[in-house]
Amino acid sequence: MGIPDDFAIIGHRGAMGHAPENTLASFRKAIDMGATMLELDVHLTKDGELVVIHDHELARTTTGSGLVEDMTLTEVRSFDAGITMGANYQGERVPTLQEVMELIDAQTALNIEIKAGRQIYPGIVSRLLEVISHYGLGDRVVISSFHRAYLREVVQKAPKIEVALLYAEALPQVLDEAIQERWQGLHPWYRIIDRDLIDGARRRGLSVRAWTVNQLPEMVSLVKLGVNGICTNFPDMLKSVVTELGLR
Repeated sequence: MGIPDDFAIIGHRGAMGHAPENTLASFRKAIDMGATMLELDVHLTKDGELVVIHDHELARTTTGSGLVEDMTLTEVRSFDAGITMGANYQGERVPTLQEVMELIDAQTALNIEIKAGRQIYPGIVSRLLEVISHYGLGDRVVISSFHRAYLREVVQKAPKIEVALLYAEALPQVLDEAIQERWQGLHPWYRIIDRDLIDGARRRGLSVRAWTVNQLPEMVSLVKLGVNGICTNFPDMLKSVVTELGLR
């Protein structure tokens, strides 16, 4: 199995092994460490803004508490999102998606995961596509989600943007489902990736990107298996694997 030419070093929430997840500091560090794609999560505030944060509740990653969907952008950004990793990052805020798009360079792609709050966010897909269009990044974005309804809406409204299903358990019919649903990618948990999945995806023209891989041996095995990308908290470690194997 050959290694794909488009293999992506994907910084999981930036470089969250080194900096506070889903902050501009984390995304900068991931780019500096050689990430060719940034993975991030988006939620929708009460006033319709896309903010980059993993949980729908603020308590784990900020000094605040409460649900993102119940707060305005100003309220969400009033809390410190950097203090969880020490004083060096104090003052980092929950970024907007626009801020991340303005940060990235011409070589960096985005893997945007659409999250849900109490339920699926009405209007989040339309707002996301509006922002992507404004920055002209449609050819450098992959939209992923565990929620199929979001992916179907993207396919309907913006069929040229790549979409990928996130999933954590083996789905025997996932390759056929991807073709039927017109998804271009699959993002499985790395432990359920095997040769049959990679071979089947290749035959169907689907990309397979693994999440979340933080150990060197697993990185090497997956690269050799032929995945199209690996999402990791340590893009510097994955960069070293890619260099060692002669991919970059």
